[in-house]
Amino acid sequence: MFRVETRRDDPSRWRLIVRTPSGADVLAHEATGPDRPPWPEAVAQVREGSGELEVTRDARMHFRWLLHAADGSVVAESPAVHRDAEVCRLSYANARRAASTVLGRLRPTISGPRSGS
Repeated sequence: MFRVETRRDDPSRWRLIVRTPSGADVLAHEATGPDRPPWPEAVAQVREGSGELEVTRDARMHFRWLLHAADGSVVAESPAVHRDAEVCRLSYANARRAASTVLGRLRPTISGPRSGS
């Protein structure tokens, strides 16, 4: 099951997740930084694939994708958990499909502060 969760203490913080029998996987989350768009706008941009996709690699050799708006700001990003750039691109395609599914729902699930945030 796909859904968007936001935080009670900061509704601009969100994550697009898929629930599994053993827990949940984060497919996408809010952009880092102070000027992030509201979750419905960001998730809609992920769904539409509007913007420019960038795949980056960190010092631990993990890949993440970033979706940039027309003005260059980051709209949404994935966790840096992918060991391969192509798998990272596939995870973006999965996030787009998930965003299409959840936007038909009325409201996000509200959660408390996430650990590690």
